[in-house]
Amino acid sequence: MVVREILKIIDYLEFSGDSSLVADNITYDSRKTDSNTIFSAIKGFKKDGHQFINSAFENGCRVVLCESIPDRIEGMSYIVVQNSRSAMADISYALNMKGLDMDLVGVTGTNGKTSITYLLKSIYEFSGLSAGIIGTMGALLGDKKISLDNTTPEAPDLHNILKAMATEGIKHCFMEVSSHSTALFRVKNLKFSLGIFTNLTEDHLIFHETMENYYQAKKKFFYQCEKSIINIDDPYGKRLFGELTHDGKSVVSYSAEEKADYLIDNIEIDRTGSRFNLQIGQKKYYVNLRTPGKFNVYNYTAAIATGVEAGLNAEYCIKALEAIKGVEGRFEFVDTTLDCTVILDFAHTPDGLEKVMETINQFATGRKVVLFGAQGERDIARRALMGEVAGKFCDFVMITSDNPVYEDPMKICLEITKGIEKYHDNYKIILDREEAIDYLIENYQHDDIILLAGKSTEPYQMIEDRKVPYDEKRIALSAIRKKEQKQWSGK
Repeated sequence: MVVREILKIIDYLEFSGDSSLVADNITYDSRKTDSNTIFSAIKGFKKDGHQFINSAFENGCRVVLCESIPDRIEGMSYIVVQNSRSAMADISYALNMKGLDMDLVGVTGTNGKTSITYLLKSIYEFSGLSAGIIGTMGALLGDKKISLDNTTPEAPDLHNILKAMATEGIKHCFMEVSSHSTALFRVKNLKFSLGIFTNLTEDHLIFHETMENYYQAKKKFFYQCEKSIINIDDPYGKRLFGELTHDGKSVVSYSAEEKADYLIDNIEIDRTGSRFNLQIGQKKYYVNLRTPGKFNVYNYTAAIATGVEAGLNAEYCIKALEAIKGVEGRFEFVDTTLDCTVILDFAHTPDGLEKVMETINQFATGRKVVLFGAQGERDIARRALMGEVAGKFCDFVMITSDNPVYEDPMKICLEITKGIEKYHDNYKIILDREEAIDYLIENYQHDDIILLAGKSTEPYQMIEDRKVPYDEKRIALSAIRKKEQKQWSGK
């Protein structure tokens, strides 16, 4: 596409240079530019892309999209816009998404997004349909997995993944739509056949500043959806359902507490799983899941509702979910012959941790033990709140490191202890996360339930600006095997 055609599809403030230049790609990474790639200078959280215009030029770039021109470079053409991210999304969509036949289903909310996307993939594949995933655990194209820097990638990366899925013959994509992605135009122009709202609890407030801003970022997404599926047992979900209905949007509800299109009833939960009735219209179905927890009942119901609203058979959707053990890293029982239970979960918010602990409460016979940390440079207020949940529910708390970035890990841990100490002082701080897990396994007591929370399948620790490889499940299994070996040898 020549630049003069690109100028017709965006709102620009100024253009200077050669409008006959050809561009077939756009990137925000100056290292990935060439003579046919536009460099979009976006203002990131730590670095401003305008500082890398010279670097892009040295790599062959001849067209830059920017919000200002720091120093003009001879031979560089400039498109000046109000917002580089927004214009980048428009240009990338025009270059990459034309004629792409892909059914998009988006999931948003504080907790449950990853689980629902993987449950939907199971439902669709059980029905013989090809499906891909984009989210926290990366992009999944069949058996191929691509690591991602963000839950929802920047627009050019997102569009390229969708193109790759289409090339692989994948017709359906289940996407986690983060609040950052709507606020930062990552999903701009995309149309979703279905959108799912799970819940909204305090998170990302360093970015959004207030819960109202956080809610509005979530709400914005649903105006890109043909139909929305809303958890009305969540206060923000109930509000969203009312506002979308008022605006004439197509909306269905799911609930265990109020009259809804998908009504959950007679929930039974124990260590082996969850059982409940699900009423859809005039018909009632019995659902028997192999994963415990009321939060799982909601997640599975959202997935069933999505399948049904997409035109799939309700009984097939239920059978597909009854056949699976659960989602990797989400309330996952780690294999062990020790007389304790080890659970891996991604819970990293006060609400998420509380829901997991409430589930554990329903089958625990021994001590309840939790290991977790808090991320650096993010939502400082929730550190003590996480500590309160741990102190309230757990007999022993291990506080450790979790993506400290540039913050002092010990300072973060001490802020967590303020919440624990409202209930007790039975906690320990071990900053090295692997050492902390070793300690818990080595010193476990009969019938302990040990919850490893926060990291789950995340494959790294973010230390300063480095992603240090990390595998919580492997570390847990290694600690378990060492302890098992000691017990077998009688030591």
